[in-house]
Amino acid sequence: MKLGFVGVGRIATSIIEGIFKAKINIKEIILSPKNNTNSKLLKKKFKKIIIAKSNQEVLNKSNWVVLSITPKVGRQILKKLKFNENHIILNFISTIHNSELKRIIFPAKKVFKVAPLPMIKYNLGPIIIYPKNKSVEKFFSHLGEVFSTNDEKENKKLWVMTSFMATYLEIFNTAVKWLQNKNINKMRSIKYLSNLFKGLNHELSVNYKLNNDKLIKDFQTKGGINEELLLRVKKLGVFKNLNKSFEKIYFRIKKN
Repeated sequence: MKLGFVGVGRIATSIIEGIFKAKINIKEIILSPKNNTNSKLLKKKFKKIIIAKSNQEVLNKSNWVVLSITPKVGRQILKKLKFNENHIILNFISTIHNSELKRIIFPAKKVFKVAPLPMIKYNLGPIIIYPKNKSVEKFFSHLGEVFSTNDEKENKKLWVMTSFMATYLEIFNTAVKWLQNKNINKMRSIKYLSNLFKGLNHELSVNYKLNNDKLIKDFQTKGGINEELLLRVKKLGVFKNLNKSFEKIYFRIKKN
């Protein structure tokens, strides 16, 4: 496989790091010159990496092409490039869906919407793929856990959850800062909370068949501090507003 990247931002860089960590058999990785700093760092770090002189050269030298650019940039540059019908296109662009992309990059027809996350560099995290394809799924199965679907509506709903990362980290960060303000060392705070969150995530994974409402109930005692914090947060409307925000993100994804 010759894998080309149009756009070499954080996600693309994370995937390339993940590919070499997973020791995937790949002939070449061809990078666009757009983010020259990232491209040079990757070329210095790994063999089999080539920096192309243009985005068109990326396409000319690749059989699989990753589009890892913003929607605005995508609509500006992709129509100027010449794709061929044999290209396998991995579409990482959040709000350009496959149907629109196929019109822009015709005659390329093999287009797959993929949502990798930064943790992919460690071969961790979920990877959403639409539609299903054995070759694409096999490739990404080395890099994380694949969630493939032939249902475009399901794909869009799963994409909503990719917006949750920074919010999840902000919850964690709020707890870290509280501990720091109480004179607990930052690294000690991070280590403690990382272990707490890791344990809770493990509980969710091993008890996935249980009703989550029951699990939440099991983790609080009547009159205890877990119950108190949950009631206080609910009273502030945090979860209702989070759900409303998910709906707004879903509307944004659906309309494009």
